Amino acid sequence: MKKLVSTILCIALFAALSAGCTKQESETAPAAKPDTVLTPQDEVLSYTVGEIQEFGRNDASVWELLQDLLPNLIVYRGAGGVFQYASIDRSLPQSDYDWRNLVEVSENPREVEYVVDGETVSIKGIDVSTYQGEIDWEKVADSGVKYAFIRLGYRGYESGLLVKDDRFEENIRGALQNGVAVGVYFVTQAISVEEAVEEAQFVMENIRPYNVTWPIVLDIEDAASATARTAELSQQARTDHAIAFCETIKESGYTPILYCNIRWFIEKLDITRIADYDKWFAQYFRKPFFPYTFQVWQYSSTGRVDGINGNVDFNISFVDYGNLPEGTGE
Repeated sequence: MKKLVSTILCIALFAALSAGCTKQESETAPAAKPDTVLTPQDEVLSYTVGEIQEFGRNDASVWELLQDLLPNLIVYRGAGGVFQYASIDRSLPQSDYDWRNLVEVSENPREVEYVVDGETVSIKGIDVSTYQGEIDWEKVADSGVKYAFIRLGYRGYESGLLVKDDRFEENIRGALQNGVAVGVYFVTQAISVEEAVEEAQFVMENIRPYNVTWPIVLDIEDAASATARTAELSQQARTDHAIAFCETIKESGYTPILYCNIRWFIEKLDITRIADYDKWFAQYFRKPFFPYTFQVWQYSSTGRVDGINGNVDFNISFVDYGNLPEGTGE
């Protein structure tokens, strides 16, 4: 079937964009020359009827549909749920995954693998905290989970105090004793470079007794309160803090990785300054869209695993950060 310009669909989509899309504020806008910024109106759209129908059959969200229709823009949910868009910086390292290799191996709960020439090259993992309660790590290991990112702690979004997760010791010991490789994550609320370094040092002190072979994660996301101590930080300050944390971790011989959703990577951080750090990307679409290189994809918050009561986040990694050596890792 020849390509058809889907006029009616495009008009509807552009109407939604015009109603909901707003340009980013100057202090959070990604660096781009004015003459290189694209808008949805710059895109020439050409889709077959069959391709449009395929979106409907797969219950694709409007966000996924817009992203496919606007391949030269990053489309994402901004504050208040409105459409936001940003130009893709082609000078940065680009993601080269072929999402036709993404295979759904389970529907309920949804579980996916990345398969190339019949071989699964992605690695199955989860991330856990005290909210998962008591975990039977033997059952988790038997379910095929190869690694876990375990919450080490957080900084209070009002108090500013460093707090260790109630179940950190229990979880890291249980995982290591049952052959599940571990990384750890820390939820930041640093408001200065000094506090970011302090957070990294807090992490290093608490992982010293354990064999942590997967990355040390800086978790950067919305706090539980609009009045959180970091609420008014600029993009530059947030990026300064992230770099300070990552460099402190690197100096200790570990691999740092940044965890964000697409809005935080594009709006809240300067992507040009963190391009060389590994990234753990959170997006619960049928396939992810992040134009820049990333190493781990968190694709679901409603996974189910033997040994854990209730939901758990599902991840796949495209990098094997190291197999756990024999022993308990302690």
